[in-house]
Amino acid sequence: MTTRPTTTREIYFELRQVGTYLRCTAIDGQTGTEVTVAGPVSRNPEQLKRVAARKLEYVLNKG
Repeated sequence: MTTRPTTTREIYFELRQVGTYLRCTAIDGQTGTEVTVAGPVSRNPEQLKRVAARKLEYVLNKG
């Protein structure tokens, strides 16, 4: 089962290639909280953005 965010947040993404990996940092526009995920360069960047957004939501809800 997947959960969808209940609130609309402004999220900034930064994608950076580091060797054979692609790092995706997601930053919450309201709190400045940031999380980072990494995956192979061959992975679709949109997939990494979705994973980073879910991780950010998890961190923010952990409170």
